[in-house]
Amino acid sequence: MPDLLSQFKTALKAATASHYKRLVANVADLYGYSLFSDDGLSSIGPVANRESALKKPKSDPMYNYYRYLAVEWSDWNDFGMFDDVNAILKKIHEESPTELERVLPTCLDVLAELDDEGVFGQRTDDRFIVICLSDSDNVIMMESAKRLNTETAFAEYAGEF
Repeated sequence: MPDLLSQFKTALKAATASHYKRLVANVADLYGYSLFSDDGLSSIGPVANRESALKKPKSDPMYNYYRYLAVEWSDWNDFGMFDDVNAILKKIHEESPTELERVLPTCLDVLAELDDEGVFGQRTDDRFIVICLSDSDNVIMMESAKRLNTETAFAEYAGEF
């Protein structure tokens, strides 16, 4: 039987791909997608944003804050697609807490694999994919922004955060 982290990765990849494809099919102006959690990794879920939901115009000094910080985004519904992911994450907490330190790098690997497979579409300066942890300065956020986006999108993110 695969270990819990392998199960987590498989479930996360399937849930993320399915969720993103459902969003793209129903949201014309989707630009941002994030896997979202907290430092304790109590759960992981998706959050997305669309151009039409941005709270500030490009001319506003707070534009990049709202564009790139997933906490401020509009689409939080996971459509129940992350239930298995979070059930496995709960088992990791209970049965293999030492594996928790490998969960975030696994999340980044999943997003990178999906990006390489074209799930998120073509990389452009207008598309943004990231891992976000609420109220955190975890390096995975900057690592994910750099690895999953164009240099321009990363520079705008890094300049804000």
